[in-house]
Amino acid sequence: NRVYLTYKNEISDKVSFKFQAVMQNTNESEKTAYYMYIKKAHLDLNVTDGAKLIIGMQGMNMFNVSEKNWGNRFLSKTALDINKWSASADLGVGAKLSMNCPFIESNKISGSLLVTNGEGYKSTSSDNNEKISFQAMYGEGRLDKKDGFNIGAVYSTLTYDEVEADIDEDIDAESGGTETVMGVFSGFSGFGLRFGLEYHMGTDLNLEVKINDDDISYGSSSTLMSFYANYSLSFIDGLSLMGRYDMADPGIEDNTDTTDRNESTEDDVSTMMAGIIYKCTDGLTFSPHIVQTTKGTGNPMTDFNLSFQFKF
Repeated sequence: NRVYLTYKNEISDKVSFKFQAVMQNTNESEKTAYYMYIKKAHLDLNVTDGAKLIIGMQGMNMFNVSEKNWGNRFLSKTALDINKWSASADLGVGAKLSMNCPFIESNKISGSLLVTNGEGYKSTSSDNNEKISFQAMYGEGRLDKKDGFNIGAVYSTLTYDEVEADIDEDIDAESGGTETVMGVFSGFSGFGLRFGLEYHMGTDLNLEVKINDDDISYGSSSTLMSFYANYSLSFIDGLSLMGRYDMADPGIEDNTDTTDRNESTEDDVSTMMAGIIYKCTDGLTFSPHIVQTTKGTGNPMTDFNLSFQFKF
């Protein structure tokens, strides 16, 4: 369904660049149709030791660390990414700062501030409003490759304009507002165990997502929670156990008549994932796993999957 082509290079000690293109299947018809788009194309300028300026189409700072805490991107995106509370990349300007902790030099304190279009890397800018996103973290940022821990917080805000109804263009009226996302995350890796958790709150989110063919709209106050763990089995090299639990509360009451009487049920969506991951050799990993999704008080939907990852 998707193939990445990434090229990066250092021009000098202070300047480097990264280019990443994506070829993806549209999955919109029975015919196979692919299209290519640019996901990343940015210039990095090292201002001073530990301080960097990024200009162009770049990765966002809302879930990049928790994605490495989870470590199994080929199985599932993070909760923020699945529910589209933040794009994974956008066009804009960013500043990153990293320094050793004055008390424990082996740990790092880092911060990131981005000003981007707000529409994400698949859409062009549609208004004059920019998205501001901020991340602060203490600890190690790549728990999928190193032992350690991290703890941090993220925040973003974006103002969206009012949309007037247009019958000819089939456009519904939408009120303007300001959406905000704030959250915390933490992770630990060591002794063959890696786990992490994250909790986020969203206010006035102007979006709708599709989960298992269900359209989920978000209210004035929404929450996302995710917990995940991986444990490497010492008696079989490359084999590990994996588990994850997500809970999304859109903050909207669903008044669907689900029984003989009309009762109000929350539109929560919970997802449980469990399975094994086996790294056969460098570059080849596969995972048989189960995914169970439950919406509100409805019956759970269970899928049995076999996923492969090829890296070269």
